[in-house]
Amino acid sequence: MDYLDARGLPFLCRRNYYYEFKHLIPWGVFAGMIEGNAAAIVVQKTFGGSPLLVATASATPIGVLLFSYLWGLLCAGRRKLPLTTAFGSGAALCAATVCLTPRTHAGALIFVIQMACAQAFLAGVVTVRSSLWKHNYPPEVRGKVAARLQAVRLLMGICVLSVASLVFDHDPSSYRYVYPIAAASGLVAILILQRVRVRHESSELRALACGGRVERVSIRRSVSPVFLVRGMVGILMMDRRYARYLATQMLLGTSVQLVMPVLVIVVGAAVDRYVVAIYVIEVIPKLLMFSSLRRWGRLFDRVGVNRFRVYTGCCAAAGLLLGLAATYAISDHGGSADGDSWVVRFAVPGALVLFALRGVLHGLHQGGGTLAWNLGHLHYATRENAELYMGVHQTLTGVRGLIAPFLGVILWHYLGWGVWGIAFFLCVAGVIGFHRLAKGDAPDHRPV
Repeated sequence: MDYLDARGLPFLCRRNYYYEFKHLIPWGVFAGMIEGNAAAIVVQKTFGGSPLLVATASATPIGVLLFSYLWGLLCAGRRKLPLTTAFGSGAALCAATVCLTPRTHAGALIFVIQMACAQAFLAGVVTVRSSLWKHNYPPEVRGKVAARLQAVRLLMGICVLSVASLVFDHDPSSYRYVYPIAAASGLVAILILQRVRVRHESSELRALACGGRVERVSIRRSVSPVFLVRGMVGILMMDRRYARYLATQMLLGTSVQLVMPVLVIVVGAAVDRYVVAIYVIEVIPKLLMFSSLRRWGRLFDRVGVNRFRVYTGCCAAAGLLLGLAATYAISDHGGSADGDSWVVRFAVPGALVLFALRGVLHGLHQGGGTLAWNLGHLHYATRENAELYMGVHQTLTGVRGLIAPFLGVILWHYLGWGVWGIAFFLCVAGVIGFHRLAKGDAPDHRPV
């Protein structure tokens, strides 16, 4: 039986799809523990970290994408599979060192640094993966394939987070073996990936070298900040449509990242159990991401990235409104004269329900957003500069990832639940911007 539904794909795609699907089963276990806000929950509950450390742990999965343009430069003109192996192995080894971290306040900082290093290498895997998909899957099925592959990664992430939350509830110190086990799963996934072939890579690299269309940048030169900034500005000046796309994405992305540490702080203070916090913050959104990916994939192939972003942005805006209502209900503004008993009996359970519904809408947004984030730059890039376009995209994502969570904590300190209102208006501005960009798209939605 065709369990992987590979017969609907072009024949030459099927072998790579099969092995990449197998690779993402153990890789999803590893990435599920490293990505997202799971580390922020561990920092808050296991290590008793401050709001600043929680914000740092929430910021690092996105902030480390600052390295992405560097990874894109290193990928240009080089073979992709060895780079993926190096990045993935580096991420797994960083996660394995968590077994040595003491459960102290100093250990909380060490843990955040370990996760940041693992996530930086993970950003390299994401950068190279888009290039692998560009080579191995044609544009007419790329969204469908990406949706299936992301779905299996998400499903494994949901499973590992569900199990890990129960283990942490039983023993908060179990992080010492949970993360090394996840790292071992990541190394197994890297071994499976060695069976994937990058189609036409050798001939394309020879042609590019002979034509001089891509310059292989030395490692010493690529780490120069001046060189990196000049390269990114050059791409944005050359392709103004891509620059407008990234500016609009900055609004939409900032609106979501602004409230993530606030969500961890509010839910973590309201509930004692890891399993409740992890389900509300991580598992419910991932379940909706998983269940919606195939439908989003078909829509992405049909309408193009800009109109697609309008639909996902509407889901994000609705989720932010629910988050606003939940935070208002759980704050002092939601109480009455005898507020304490009222909050305990009604406001906290009601707020958790609203946060769960917010997780549903956020998961729908993320389900489509992960496709647009991994494939959107291909709407503008050519085959030769896809890694550089993805690097610029990821780096700017890292910039807002380093700013938005800390700004969110500051706004939470001064405005309380009003931070959700600011995020909502930024999201609406992003949706309007993508709607305007969609009007200027070519009818066939092909890259410029």
